Amino acid sequence: MKKERGQALVILAFALIALAAIAGLAIDGGRTYSARRQAQNTADAVAMAGTRLLATFLNQCTPVDRYNADNAIATEMVKFARDNGIDPLAENAELQAWYVNASEARLGPVGWGVGVPDTATGIEATLVTTDTTTFLKIVGQQHIVAPGNALAMTGPIRQFKGGIIPIGVPLQVIQDLEPGETFYIMEKNNRWGGGVFCRDPNGVECIGDDPANANAHRGWLNLNYIYNTAHRTANDSLNRSFEQNVPNRPCGSDPSKSVDDGLQGWAGDDKNPKDGQADCPYPFPIIAGTPGYVDGDFIHGDPGSRESSLMDVKATYGGTISYVPIFDYIYMSDYMADNFPAPENPIPDGSLSGSNWPRAGGGGHAFLYHIVGFAAVLLDGDSPKHTLSGQFQSAVVGDSQITPGQGFSGSGGGPGGGACNPFAITGVQLWK
Repeated sequence: MKKERGQALVILAFALIALAAIAGLAIDGGRTYSARRQAQNTADAVAMAGTRLLATFLNQCTPVDRYNADNAIATEMVKFARDNGIDPLAENAELQAWYVNASEARLGPVGWGVGVPDTATGIEATLVTTDTTTFLKIVGQQHIVAPGNALAMTGPIRQFKGGIIPIGVPLQVIQDLEPGETFYIMEKNNRWGGGVFCRDPNGVECIGDDPANANAHRGWLNLNYIYNTAHRTANDSLNRSFEQNVPNRPCGSDPSKSVDDGLQGWAGDDKNPKDGQADCPYPFPIIAGTPGYVDGDFIHGDPGSRESSLMDVKATYGGTISYVPIFDYIYMSDYMADNFPAPENPIPDGSLSGSNWPRAGGGGHAFLYHIVGFAAVLLDGDSPKHTLSGQFQSAVVGDSQITPGQGFSGSGGGPGGGACNPFAITGVQLWK
């Protein structure tokens, strides 16, 4: 009997070890999953933070000290890691980062005092955290190791697939939205001649719901009249002051000339519904300026109702991620005429009579929207009449929408730099 009891104790001991191992898998396995997710999210944030700062240095038109820039980028990356709950300088974490070129090849480490390499266009970050196990020590596993790796790139924004939807969204709206949050563009029965942006379909929580507020405008953008102080002469290929007023018409006969197109065409012109492409995408780049300044594009807009164009947007882009310009302020054309250098008429036959500034009804009340960026929005195709709804994704350009740049060797900011373009539109994208 004693021998049998001894066997039972041995079997019980093995059973307890097995139960502990199972409990360890459940508890420490969950901790491992959580730690790896945090490490990956932090690596993503760190790579993006470093690359965003790299982009600011690349876009400067004044000489940049590559060593100070390297130190600033390293400091920014450490800050973002800590903001995400991981101290990369602690004993249980390690952060390594490298500058990469457009081919994703590593050029040199970040923060080692060697400076930003000439051809750097992005940053790769690897973050590893360790922690002790709770139950898995019984089976010999002492530590939880959680790795994360990410690569971010910066470069000029390419032309958006299918063009840009010609609806101006206020910067204030974008700043107030969280990723995935739904917002509504509402006509408000053409209230004040425009529309408003709301967080609910009943028009209760609205931004700029005041006729005196520029954000009360929901601007349909006339892409045939774009003013830019750097591109205002008739012989400039980016002089886009074609028409002062554009009808709500579909595509024109020549897809290479935007002057042949109308609002309905840019909005989708639903000859091929749900194909995710506009039939006449805008053929020119739209240049984003700096919030609060007067660089970049000013686009003539009309806040009036365009229900047919709204239906084209829904039919063409519903269920897809599309891009809309962001504006910070709306300028009046009479103010522009008094304070900005006049644009030249690019049409040889002089078909625009009088002033080259857009006018409304012969007066000085045309709206010019100052574009400062772009927003990715997942559009709904079944929103109610006079309403367009969508889920805000990001104010950073989405997948495959940038071309990695040339680094310092292709800008005016560093040694060996080329011609500087202060109006260049650049994006930062999580590449891998």
